[in-house]
Amino acid sequence: MQLLLHRAFIPVVLLVGLHNSAALAAATPLTQLKSALDQGQFEQAYALAQSHFETAAGDAEFDFLYARAALETGHYNEAVFALERVLAVKPNHQSSLYLLGLTYNKQKNYPQAASTLNSLLATSLSDEFRQRVERALDAIEDNQASMAQQLKHRVSLALGHDSNVNSGTTDDRIVIGGLPILLDDSSREASDAFARTSYRFDGRWQQTQHQAWRANIQLSDQRHQDSDEFDRTQLSTNVSYVQDIDDLQLHVGAQLGVMSLDSETYQQDAGVFGALRYTIDEHWVATLNISAFNLNNVRDSELDSRLYTSGFAISRAARNWLVRVSAGYTWQPAEEPAAEHYARDYAHLSAALVYRLNDAHRLNARIQYRDIEHRAAHPFFLQVRDETLHIAHLGWVYQITPAWGLETKLAYYDKDSSLQLYSYDRTEWSLGVHYDF
Repeated sequence: MQLLLHRAFIPVVLLVGLHNSAALAAATPLTQLKSALDQGQFEQAYALAQSHFETAAGDAEFDFLYARAALETGHYNEAVFALERVLAVKPNHQSSLYLLGLTYNKQKNYPQAASTLNSLLATSLSDEFRQRVERALDAIEDNQASMAQQLKHRVSLALGHDSNVNSGTTDDRIVIGGLPILLDDSSREASDAFARTSYRFDGRWQQTQHQAWRANIQLSDQRHQDSDEFDRTQLSTNVSYVQDIDDLQLHVGAQLGVMSLDSETYQQDAGVFGALRYTIDEHWVATLNISAFNLNNVRDSELDSRLYTSGFAISRAARNWLVRVSAGYTWQPAEEPAAEHYARDYAHLSAALVYRLNDAHRLNARIQYRDIEHRAAHPFFLQVRDETLHIAHLGWVYQITPAWGLETKLAYYDKDSSLQLYSYDRTEWSLGVHYDF
């Protein structure tokens, strides 16, 4: 609906231009700009308008066409400013009021969009133009209703195989039965099949155009065919606040989590997080992330720790793909002085790609590198552990219907430690189905 409204103003513009076509044709830059817009060459039109901005801004004809080019290319603030210049000299110009309402709608400033278009309805309009305005108002009303509350649920079931269940979880913090000084069969690399069920909830409650509350709940349960001591249930929930300030978005929140291992509570975590997101242009986005968590290990207090992470990411989006590169540093001091050999710091680099083949198929890939340094010598080996961890993920999603999807994932982990006992390779593969409602 929004896309239709976005295009709908174009024939109206042709019917109710600012001046007659002869006057427009006399100005070569305006003629070129209008021609580019009429041919759908919006990026070219925007670049042309930018090149003449210094000399032509303030001219009502130019500002109106500049606003069209800016709207079509996602430069909504510039479109608003240009239309405000037009309306300053032509306060009742109907096409500008209509275009301004559509621009406010794109900015998700729905109250202002509705107010602008309602004021336009109070004027004398042709039947066709009035119908366009009324359809736009209907769409804005629908947008307001959907924006006020968005609730999404997903349930998933996946079957898979893990080549090395003894390596624990991907963060490598599970310890079963302490240090296996005598390596028996139970401590060697062992493969196993598993079944994983999960539930995810995402909620968003919009307060104003620029403010919203969000909530997320994730629950997963993984059961192994033979290695039931590694069966685990994980619950994570967070609440956050989002504030948009022009091209900046501030996101702050708090999170609680718990993990059960072999049907008994193993670890609890609680913390806060924040992100500052800056939209550079319609393609590029930069994000700064920070977080602080307290990890409480119920079975082994020596594994209690704090987790402080900072990171930076930059991403580029196009029509069918998204690339994201990120880097960060994590400090993980131990809570107890006697457990300083568990304390660690690590730098991490990662790159991710999401590629949409078509409406039904999507590929995603991610690689990560971690350089991990422990803070003290191991009490048994009398050596400080230095490690590197390489992670690679590959996934494919087939969206069968808007609600049902099929997904397969392949993950590989390669950890190299200065203490050979802590080195491992691990491959995990799964095939699952999810349902959204």
